[in-house]
Amino acid sequence: MRVAVVSAVVAALVAITLGLTYAALLKVAGSRQFDQTVSTMRVQVAQRADDVPGAPLSAPPRPATPDPSTTITVPFTPVDTALAPVQGAPGLLVRLDPDRDLVEAAITRSQLIGLGIGVGGVLVAAGLGWVLAGFAARPLRRLANATQEIDTLDELPPLSGRGAREAEELSDAINRMLARLDTAHGETRQALAGARDFAAVCAHELRTPLTALRTDLQVLAGTELPAEQRGAVLADVLAAERQIEHTLTDLERLAVDELTDQGAFESFELCETLDRAVQNARRAQPEVDISLTACEPVPMTGLPGGIMLIVTNAVSNAVHHGHATEVTVAARADADNIEITIDDNGSGIPEHLSPTAFDRFAKRPGSPGSGLGLALVRQQAELHAGTAELEHSPLGGVRLRVHMAQAPVNTGA
Repeated sequence: MRVAVVSAVVAALVAITLGLTYAALLKVAGSRQFDQTVSTMRVQVAQRADDVPGAPLSAPPRPATPDPSTTITVPFTPVDTALAPVQGAPGLLVRLDPDRDLVEAAITRSQLIGLGIGVGGVLVAAGLGWVLAGFAARPLRRLANATQEIDTLDELPPLSGRGAREAEELSDAINRMLARLDTAHGETRQALAGARDFAAVCAHELRTPLTALRTDLQVLAGTELPAEQRGAVLADVLAAERQIEHTLTDLERLAVDELTDQGAFESFELCETLDRAVQNARRAQPEVDISLTACEPVPMTGLPGGIMLIVTNAVSNAVHHGHATEVTVAARADADNIEITIDDNGSGIPEHLSPTAFDRFAKRPGSPGSGLGLALVRQQAELHAGTAELEHSPLGGVRLRVHMAQAPVNTGA
C-alpha cells in the first residue's frame, strides 16, 4: 500500500512538472516566434481602392426601395487577407507580408519541443517507476531467497521482509504459518514416537499371556490329562483369555481418548456424575463399602464418561490390588478448579512402584490386571487440563487426588 501511494504521488508530481514546463516553454517559444514574425514581416502601403485601375469592385449600394421586378447579380470578389486598413487614414491600405517559412519553422520547433517534453516525461516516469519497483521488490527477493533455503521443518530460520509494508505483512504471515507447521510437525513427531513406544509395550505385554495361552493349548492338544489337571489348564486358558480381552479393552479406550479433543466436551453436573459412578462401582463390587462422602453441586464442562472412568478404575485398583474393603469419594470446587479425592483402606502401593504408578502397563508382579488403570486416570485428568497424584490416605491405604479445570481452556491453534 505504501509503495502504491508513493508511486501515485510521484506520478502526479511528474505530470504537474511536465505540464508547467511545457506551458513555460510554449510561452517562451510563442513570444520568440511573435518577435521573429514581426521582425521579418514586410509592410507595403497599397494604393486606395478607388484609385487603382481595374481594382476589384465591391458590391454596389442597395437601392433604398428595391424593385421586386429587378434582379441584381453581384459577382463574388475574393478578399485579400494581407491587406489591412490603417486606423486614422481612411482609404489607406497596408499589405502585411510575413516570412511564412520562418513561421512554419517556429511551429515545427514548438511541436518538437512538446514531443521532447513528452518523451522526457515518459523516461523520467519510467526511471522513477524502476527505482520504486526495485525498492518494493528488494525485500520480496530477500524473502523468496530465505524461503528457498528452508529444506526441513527441524530448524526454521526467521524470515524478514523489512523495507515495504506489503513484504512485512507477507513475511509475518509466512512466519505464523511456519510456526503452526512447526507446532504440528512437533506434535506429529511426538505422536509417532508415542505410537511406536505404545506398540512396542503392547506387544511386550500381550506376548506373555499369548505365550501362556499357546502353551496351554499345546498341552491340551498333545497330552491326555486327568480331568482335574485338564480343568486346571482350561482355567488358565480362560484366565489368559480374560487378561488379553481386558488389556485390549483398556488399550482401545486409551487409544480413543488419545484422539479426543475439547470439541467433544459437554456441560454436566459433577455430583450427579460421581453419584452414578459410585452406584456402578457398588454393583460391580457388592462386598466393598463404597460411598460419596462430600460433594458440592458444581457445573463443569468435560467428558462425563471420563469422570466415571476415573472413579471406576480407582475403585478397581483399590479392590483388586490393595484388597480394600472401604472406598470413599469426595469432590470440592475452588474458584475455577475442581478436586476429586478417592481414599481406600487397602494395603497401598509399594514404594518402588509409586514413581511409575501412572505409567502404562505398570503393575505388580503376578497382577491379573492390564496395568493401564491409572494410566487411563492420568489421561482423563490431562484431557480436563488437570493432574493426578497419589499420596497416603487417612483410611490407611492410598489417596488418589485429581485436579481438574472446571471449564478447560481450548489451547488448540
